[in-house]
Amino acid sequence: MKNMKNDIEAFPCAEYGNFGMTLRDYFAAKAMAAMLSLEDVHLNYGESELARWSYDQADAMLRQRMVPVDSSDRSA
Repeated sequence: MKNMKNDIEAFPCAEYGNFGMTLRDYFAAKAMAAMLSLEDVHLNYGESELARWSYDQADAMLRQRMVPVDSSDRSA
């Protein structure tokens, strides 16, 4: 999923020569934080499994961003 069109910088700051983390990294961090907030997650997942799962979730979110949104599907 790396280098996909939607994998843009999440917090660009070119002024300092740093383009920040990618949106993929940001989504993965959010997914990991949510998973780690569960009480017994450390009993069921190793570090590598959790990282892989987090990036799988991020990739799914990036794919979903590319799906056109029908305006009739949005709730007011």
